[in-house]
Amino acid sequence: MAAREDEKGHRNRAVVVTGMGCITPIGNDPGAFWTSLLEGRSGAARVESFDPAPYRTGVGCEVRGFAPKGVGGGAGRATLLAIEAARQALHQGGMDPGAAGSRLGVSLGTTMGEPCFLDRLTGECVESWPEALEKTPSSITTGVARALGIRGLEASLPAACSAGNYAVGLALDLIREGRIDAALAGGSEAFSESAFAGFSRLNALSPDVCRPFDRDRQGLLLGEGAGVLLLEAEECALRRGARILARVLGYGLSCDAHHITGPHPEGEGAAACMRNALRDAGETAEAVDYISCHGTGTVQNDRIEALAIRKVFGDRGASLPVSSIKALTGHMMGAASAVEAIACVLAIEAGVLPPTWNHRNLDPGCELDVIPNEPRAARARLVLNNSYAFGGNNACVALAAA
Repeated sequence: MAAREDEKGHRNRAVVVTGMGCITPIGNDPGAFWTSLLEGRSGAARVESFDPAPYRTGVGCEVRGFAPKGVGGGAGRATLLAIEAARQALHQGGMDPGAAGSRLGVSLGTTMGEPCFLDRLTGECVESWPEALEKTPSSITTGVARALGIRGLEASLPAACSAGNYAVGLALDLIREGRIDAALAGGSEAFSESAFAGFSRLNALSPDVCRPFDRDRQGLLLGEGAGVLLLEAEECALRRGARILARVLGYGLSCDAHHITGPHPEGEGAAACMRNALRDAGETAEAVDYISCHGTGTVQNDRIEALAIRKVFGDRGASLPVSSIKALTGHMMGAASAVEAIACVLAIEAGVLPPTWNHRNLDPGCELDVIPNEPRAARARLVLNNSYAFGGNNACVALAAA
């Protein structure tokens, strides 16, 4: 698709995915991650990064077997996760950051930034301001750029659990407008006691497994990881002979403006961001083949998301295939929607939809086709990737087959 201009004379280039990388509790590259999604290999285990004994549960989804190489400078864990995911995306996409110069940017989201410093602050005073600067949310994006030699713009989006989708949306706009030609877009999050304590105080953590949309669900499991997509103007990807994995058609944002932790009881914000994504993509609700749900496994969130889907899709909402991969990965917060976007691209490519594992009995308040416990062969031409965050910050990305 050639570049075109809108009614204001702005360029509106088509944007595609040419590379992906991820580090997750169920696999440290897209292939291993996808195999675990289809086979039901859970990342849930007893927390090892700190002693969980003081808390109601000791279960979480931590990344195992991750050994970063060739990165110095005291980079934090979230930065190291992001660097490796970005390297994978560049490798798959066959892109040389040096050759791309300032036309390649980095747009990454996070919730906690580098939480190791915040964890220390619970028992210590700040003694070194320079050290504090090295552990801000923006340090993750800066760390990726420094490690990989990326000289284009950097953007850090601390948009809580919607941050990955926010980062993809920003990169999409920048490439569409011709400000850059490509971007590493996604999110990263490190497991932390600060976040674990917070969710524990909210009584939001499950004592065993995460069961999205299940009648007997007891909460979420906290996770960690990183997901990065290499987004590129289609004209540039074709020029250099890159393989196109999928298209990024549009995104939608909204805010509930209702409560700091609870979603709008009528699902207004969640529905609005899906409608906005479809409008931006130039598509209709009837064209959607699958939804990757936010699906945390908490009673309120799952019911509100189901309500929002029915608002947008009407009677078809009950039969439209949806699923939540958080049943296996846990909630990776700022990385969640980025990793879930990768799952969407893999589903489009494979013609297989990942299921909602650990599902036993559908909650009557969640009247959805949740693809329980088995992958489903299906041609998905257009998919939506939902994410909702504290503060009512909602983001949805529309992805399509190449």
